[in-house]
Amino acid sequence: MIWDGLTELKHSVRNGSPVLESVEPKGTWTSLQAHPSEADIFGRAMTAKAGAEVVAVLDVYDFIELKTIADIGGGRGHQLRAVLDTAPESHGILFDLPEVIGSLDVGHERMTAMAGDFFVDPLPVADSYILMEVLHDWADEECVAILRAIRRAAHDSSRLLIIEGVIPEEQPDPRASVLDIVMLTLTGGRERTTNEFSAPFERARFCLDTVIATASPMRIVQARPVRPERTAPADPDMETYRR
Repeated sequence: MIWDGLTELKHSVRNGSPVLESVEPKGTWTSLQAHPSEADIFGRAMTAKAGAEVVAVLDVYDFIELKTIADIGGGRGHQLRAVLDTAPESHGILFDLPEVIGSLDVGHERMTAMAGDFFVDPLPVADSYILMEVLHDWADEECVAILRAIRRAAHDSSRLLIIEGVIPEEQPDPRASVLDIVMLTLTGGRERTTNEFSAPFERARFCLDTVIATASPMRIVQARPVRPERTAPADPDMETYRR
């Protein structure tokens, strides 16, 4: 399926849409759900790829003060297990599709698994939300929907951590540029610069806090919820938002 997409790259270049629309009309993720053996290989490959990247994230980010950490679309839980090993007082919630959670051996006493679809089902309440290489799978509209689902579940002091290969604005990055084309071809997603996260954040009521580089190609984009503030108590329909 993936090879078929890459061999028809010209479709995406001409139309700005994923090749798999013509190969697999229901899309990459629906196709993988329909082919469990391929999905298993894909999942294992993504887990292996993320190994060094997770180590690089833990080298620069301290999770120890976060009581509850939700890994949204966290796959087999490799990242969340590693995070919990560095934060001995924290509890983790792994959220992913039922077919992923159903085949999972959680394997950590402070991690629980929650099955659902982030486009449909409520997300868990947590102090921190991790999205590792999730948003780059999707176009902007779907990204806004995912972020809004998190915002509905988050409390005002929650943190949002997006871990992706953010395109640097200060210099060219051939790896990120190639991956940008690959994501367009296979999923309709894209790699983004820091500034390109601003519009989805604003629409989902988040604000950019900081961007942290790691020793890997991954960067950590930290955002915080924008909190509602009543400016006219006599008119409850009037709200402005502040950080």
